[in-house]
Amino acid sequence: MAAPPDTALAPRADLSRFIQRVRVLWRGPSPGDYVRVPDGTVELVVRVTPTTCDVHALGPREQVVRKAPSEVPPDTLGIQFKPGGAYPFFGLPMSELAHRSLSIDTLWGKADGARLRAALAEAPTAQARLRTLEAALVDRLHRDDVFEPAAAYLVRRGIRLLTDAVEIPRVAELARTLGVSERHLRRAFDDVLGMGPKSYARLVRFQRALQASRVQGQGARPDWGAIAAGAGYYDQAHLIADFRAVLGTTPGAWTRSRAA
Repeated sequence: MAAPPDTALAPRADLSRFIQRVRVLWRGPSPGDYVRVPDGTVELVVRVTPTTCDVHALGPREQVVRKAPSEVPPDTLGIQFKPGGAYPFFGLPMSELAHRSLSIDTLWGKADGARLRAALAEAPTAQARLRTLEAALVDRLHRDDVFEPAAAYLVRRGIRLLTDAVEIPRVAELARTLGVSERHLRRAFDDVLGMGPKSYARLVRFQRALQASRVQGQGARPDWGAIAAGAGYYDQAHLIADFRAVLGTTPGAWTRSRAA
């Protein structure tokens, strides 16, 4: 019997403040596309086949990404960093990774990238590949030239304020709370998160609506008007516009496709 489509693995403790989750994607055949819904995170993906091993970082995005099953072979490993948790490992502002997929050879250099891919190709299981990749990440974290923007703490605090707020604040209000100008805040978010605070706040609101629809959708048709009000949208039309912009479809069509 095939394992579930996503199998969770536990990251090592000294990386847990950076990593949100680790999963093995599609351990068995799947008839549908792999769908990555935007949430402001960076994902490091390891794909191993009998003839190749490639490692790519998928930057933060504001629109859905779909991959055909052939592009996600069995036992593909994905390390999803927490929002604002990826910047120390890649040596560049996260805005340069936004809306892009870059190979580890491009990010770390050909020599380091080749060594990592060779070690991953020799690892016999997804768990072994995870440990190999984690060791490489820890090594990057302890390098003298680790990328550490001066505003990293400010952005991590801003992310927490946006994520935890009952009513998501506007950028001007967030900047006042953090004691900086809006321009400084936007620049800091670009460096550390890969998108501005307004874009991230929009994804926080959107993810709240998605989560509410999953809860409501268990045996019942979601009440999108109530979901819109609860997630902080002006009205249902505002929510529908966001769904079209992020997912390219309506809330109802998305729910039906997920159920199918």
